[in-house]
Amino acid sequence: MNIREFINTIKGYGLLNALIMELLRDNDAYNELSRYFVITNTNNDLFLRPIGIVKHGLNDDVVKSSPMGVDGLIEIFDEFIDGLRNIDGFSHLIIISLLNKVTKEQQKVLVVRPRRLVRFGIAANELPKIGVFATDSPHRPNPIGLSIVKLVNRDGRFLRVSGLDLFDGTPILDIKPYTPDRSVGINDLRTPNWYSALWKRIGGGVI
Repeated sequence: MNIREFINTIKGYGLLNALIMELLRDNDAYNELSRYFVITNTNNDLFLRPIGIVKHGLNDDVVKSSPMGVDGLIEIFDEFIDGLRNIDGFSHLIIISLLNKVTKEQQKVLVVRPRRLVRFGIAANELPKIGVFATDSPHRPNPIGLSIVKLVNRDGRFLRVSGLDLFDGTPILDIKPYTPDRSVGINDLRTPNWYSALWKRIGGGVI
């Protein structure tokens, strides 16, 4: 069996993502992969290696249709467990993820409709077409996700959270605590007119 046949076999069993994640966790394999998957600039080399993975067992459609997100686990790989020291006690976490199901074609999209609002009952054709950087659409040049979740509890290297808007198996790139200095006071918060109008339609308060 040649390498192409091997890869097709792995894909056929739905194990390609699992194989990639295991390769990233193995130091020798990681060092080999980093020769090919690396961004070089004049100062240093950057290779974004996942520190963990999302686990909840739900299919993608359930996650997409959940207005407030779903409950689940963030599994942190063994070698990064020390990075969780003193994370207990924070109520919310900022999760940086790699949206690994976004296709190359979807990464080329620069104008979208803010479809997250469809979850709240607004029809897709009622949503304005706006620049992707004015939305949290997953279809963007660099498919990096930012989520704010509630930390329910921690069990070793497993973080039980609620409010997840990420698919099962999504690689996690980084975690940061959500702290008061990151908050924006309601009196300082402003949004464009198109967003304020839609927000009021779904029962949101005055912005």
